Amino acid sequence: MRDRKVSTPIIDQLIAHAMREKVSLHVPGHHQGRTLFGPLAQWLGQATKWDVTELPDLDNLHHATGCIRASQALAAAHYGADHCFYSVNGATACVMAAIAASVQATGRNQVVILGPCHMSAWRGLVYADAGAVFVPSPWRQEIMTFGPPNPVQLANQLAQMRDVAAVFVTSPTYQGVVAPVAEIARVAHEYGVPLIVDEAHGAHFGLIDAFPRHSVEQGADIVIQSPHKTLPCLTQAAWVHVSGPLVEARLVEERLLFLETTSPSYLLLASLDGAQAWLHTEGAEAAQRTFECLQQYRSAHAPIGMATDPMREWIPTGAANESQRLETMLQERGIFIEFADASGVLAMFGFSQPAYEYGKFFEVLEAWRKTRVPVTADFALVAELYQLAGRTRAVLSPSEVTRHRRVAVPIGQAAGRILATPVAPYPPGVPALWPGQEIGQALVDSLIAWLQLGGTVVGIDEQCQLEVIE
Repeated sequence: MRDRKVSTPIIDQLIAHAMREKVSLHVPGHHQGRTLFGPLAQWLGQATKWDVTELPDLDNLHHATGCIRASQALAAAHYGADHCFYSVNGATACVMAAIAASVQATGRNQVVILGPCHMSAWRGLVYADAGAVFVPSPWRQEIMTFGPPNPVQLANQLAQMRDVAAVFVTSPTYQGVVAPVAEIARVAHEYGVPLIVDEAHGAHFGLIDAFPRHSVEQGADIVIQSPHKTLPCLTQAAWVHVSGPLVEARLVEERLLFLETTSPSYLLLASLDGAQAWLHTEGAEAAQRTFECLQQYRSAHAPIGMATDPMREWIPTGAANESQRLETMLQERGIFIEFADASGVLAMFGFSQPAYEYGKFFEVLEAWRKTRVPVTADFALVAELYQLAGRTRAVLSPSEVTRHRRVAVPIGQAAGRILATPVAPYPPGVPALWPGQEIGQALVDSLIAWLQLGGTVVGIDEQCQLEVIE
């Protein structure tokens, strides 16, 4: 059992300050909630007294030496990281900072991206003035999403390159597929390359043996997590862990603070403080209790044959109408899930929710399964589209793309042009081509075929036009 003593440096200081302050003559302008609009003030309640500025004893995120620094150290200790830095600009800022710091630390400017990634990775490339080599993961049609990346492919790629600043991988993916991070880290380190893991959806990893190991433990150099996604924490709060000698923690912190507001929300900082305290105290017990409860409902369903996050339920449907039907059935019972699209439906479970709430969800899910309409979707075409990113040459770097004007052209006339915005078949919503890459005829033909099948492509407008470099 974990130490039950709660240490919350930021929360403690906020409580102490709220008890001392009688008159507010500082920002923010609502002055402890007194002038907030009625309904908003009613819902926020006492929390408005914690929405303050950098007052004495409350530390400063941009020069943390007190309670913020102490809380960050506690978060790092839970995961075994050398350093942890808080973000009030979500995991997006952390990803961008990690890529930029790696480029600065290594003096190289290419990032190998394994499998699907979030748009923040693209923004990080722009921020760092770096380029990317994409190594796609295989599309798994039986689960309507991508499988884990292959470390052998990474080794083959690194053997051909000499200017790699970092390897970047997302684990778990939105649908919960977990990458073999330890093997990927071993391969990257053989070539002296730092590994960045976007573990935004895995802040709970490692809490119990039934959960996947978190990426800090598996040897990653920089690990980004969004506690607000899976832990009891407020939206927009995130943190980044830095370990080992390949990238200085100072560089990550500097790059992160460059992207952060100079007026950080103490409510977000307090929620991060509360999240680290939860991990140190009741987290493991809550995780074990929740896992055992969920397993009772899942016993009748076979696993998908790869490492996945047990705190989410991915239901592959292969059809937008079936996903919509399941979502409607759930909403009729007052159940709202993460998303429903043409590939499937995703539900994300919370810790210590009442068992009857899980029961309601699985009851509806079983009812839907009994009436499910078989569908045939040509996802082989999606897999073909996705492989194109790794086979297409980049003409412009990400930062160069942002400095050029763009123009819309009909998709049939796009071959040979340079793409200006990401193009992503939906599902799965992962870019088939990134800005700066040359549009080949194969991409044009595949996109047209996908559209004729009724598919959706993010990046193509209602007039079937693509944005290209002018």
